[in-house]
Amino acid sequence: MLSLIFKILYTLTTFVQTLLIFRIVLKVINANPTNSIVSWIYNLTDSFLQPFKGIVAQEMLIDRFRLELTPIVALIFFSILGFALSELSKAFRQAN
Repeated sequence: MLSLIFKILYTLTTFVQTLLIFRIVLKVINANPTNSIVSWIYNLTDSFLQPFKGIVAQEMLIDRFRLELTPIVALIFFSILGFALSELSKAFRQAN
C-alpha cells in the first residue's frame, strides 16, 4: 500500500518537474506569455514556485537571455524529492 502511495507521489513530482522544465525553456526562448498554452504553464507553475521565491535572485541575464533562477531551485528540490520517493517505493516494494 505504501509503495503505491510513493509511486503516485513520484508520478506527480515528475509531472511538476516536466512543467518546470517547460517554464524554464519558454522563458529562455522568450515565448509569448499571451499564448494560451504558455500562459497555462506559467500560471500552473507559479503555485509550485511560491515557496522558493526569495531564496536566490529572481533572474540572471546571460547575453540577451533572461534565465529565471527560482524555477531552477524548485526543479532541483523536486528532483531530490522525486529521487527520495523512488527509493522509498523500491524499499517498501522489496519489504513486501
